[in-house]
Amino acid sequence: MRESVVLGELREALVTHLVAVEEQSTGFIEEFFADSAAEREKIKEIVAEYIEKLKGLVQEAHLLGEPGAFPLVIIGSRVEVEDLNTKEKMAFQIISPFGELPDGNGISPLSPVGKALFLKALGEEVKVEAPGGTFHYRITAIHYPAAG
Repeated sequence: MRESVVLGELREALVTHLVAVEEQSTGFIEEFFADSAAEREKIKEIVAEYIEKLKGLVQEAHLLGEPGAFPLVIIGSRVEVEDLNTKEKMAFQIISPFGELPDGNGISPLSPVGKALFLKALGEEVKVEAPGGTFHYRITAIHYPAAG
């Protein structure tokens, strides 16, 4: 019984997030990408892809019960990675670009690390070009919602 409650809560959280993204996407694009038409169009495509992937996750919510095995990095997810060079393990929470940092590990999908991780799957390797250098990570776990 508890499992069905958790799955219902997960589906509800995904639907709530999907509605918020659909309602806020136009304002977000206008606020953050007002100056560059080319960049604005690219972001529109990414947002459209994100909305479609969220719709798919809502449809498949009943299949998403295993902790740490959420299929995609989305806003609100906590992502665990391993640095492929140093073997150091780290965790990041993907936050809304409008949101406040919940702690030092909160990152926007507009940041270099956030862009590299956004919409990636469990087990994928990513390359991050950041001001501090180039980093290579493997996604070892994805949790959604972040508190779960």
